[in-house]
Amino acid sequence: MTDARVRNLSERIVQNLADVDFYKLTMLQFIWHYFRDTIVTFRFHNRTQVNLLDYVDIYELRHQLERITRMRFPKWCVQALEKKYGHLFAGEFLRYLETLRLPMPVVGIDTDDKLWVEVTGSWSVVMLWETITMCIVNRLYFKAKMYELEVSEQDALQEGRARATHKFQSLAAYPTLTFVDFGTRRRWSYSHHLWVLQEAARILPQQLAGTSNVLLGLRLNLPLVGTMAHELPMAMQVIFRDEDEKEGRIISQRMLWRMWSEFYKGSLTIALPDTYGNDYGLQDFKEFAASWAGVRHDSGDPFEFGEKVIALYQRLGIDSTSKTIVFSDGLTHEVMIALWQRFHGRLRVSFGWGTHLTNDMGFDQWENGNRGLAPLSIIMKLVAVIREGKRVKTVKLSDNPGKVTGEREEVQRVIALTHYNASAHQAVECVV
Repeated sequence: MTDARVRNLSERIVQNLADVDFYKLTMLQFIWHYFRDTIVTFRFHNRTQVNLLDYVDIYELRHQLERITRMRFPKWCVQALEKKYGHLFAGEFLRYLETLRLPMPVVGIDTDDKLWVEVTGSWSVVMLWETITMCIVNRLYFKAKMYELEVSEQDALQEGRARATHKFQSLAAYPTLTFVDFGTRRRWSYSHHLWVLQEAARILPQQLAGTSNVLLGLRLNLPLVGTMAHELPMAMQVIFRDEDEKEGRIISQRMLWRMWSEFYKGSLTIALPDTYGNDYGLQDFKEFAASWAGVRHDSGDPFEFGEKVIALYQRLGIDSTSKTIVFSDGLTHEVMIALWQRFHGRLRVSFGWGTHLTNDMGFDQWENGNRGLAPLSIIMKLVAVIREGKRVKTVKLSDNPGKVTGEREEVQRVIALTHYNASAHQAVECVV
């Protein structure tokens, strides 16, 4: 075993079960309440034109994933959540978190000679694997890339920290521009993630509005921010399949939003509308526009989306300046500034800043097609739900056809129910 292999095996890439995004916990409680025994499958997918098996050793990956199966949600984190967020989380659910153990995913090579990671089980048990798996695969890949490029960890950190500091100094010129750290899933490392948050808090104490990382947020006393992801509406399209078919359109998304609003009693009301394309989602959102806090952008042109949201509020006679829009799709600090300049004063603008916050380490300009340390676009999606004893595949559309997921037959069924027009959207390479 090489020295590099020993280092990879010894590094604790994910610290414990609290080292996840806050939205995983808000969704988990909802799932645990309504659908805890529903059987689902999550599968890892790499959208970048890189064969991860050239870099990620399956033995190392299995070792890191097996380590997770022995981890717990720390008692001190449960106690802190109860103290700070007891208005959101029931005591019975927090006790469940203390008992939660994750089953081992299946790791191997698929028929296309690509990395395969999949886990099937009760939804309330397996759903945390999404962000955890992405963190681990991401870190193993970049450790191998550093070795290939003869770049040391110290050199990468020095450049990454210089870049982050420059970004924070640029944002300081816009003191009312606020952002939340959304960078857990594709971060460089836990230690760099911690440093980034500490540096942001030092330079931009009034602009760092919180973090999605539960462990770091509790450790640094930062607000925890997050609501829901595509996982929920994707599962609802299977669970409420009969209702959708009877209406001849997807109504399960609206059903979900009603259930969510009732469950959280009007809290956590930022809608994610692009599961079936933003136009369809905003039509569904009309019912909730007055009472919900706002919407999150995750695909398509963000400037166009912002204008559509403002126009929707105006048509409904709602003051858009009282509503929030959270931009979260592959943001750079330059794009954040441009969006803030366009929409500041017209909406309450915030940003969920992800990969370019926690994994911009430089060394990404190389010859002969080598990506260097450029970030990966990796995901782990809920791809199937067991319904009436059968495994039914899920579908996610998007304003970026490059993000569409699902098998052809099911995709066509959902398109027919939503009148989604892929040709109306520009396919954009998923960089992160």
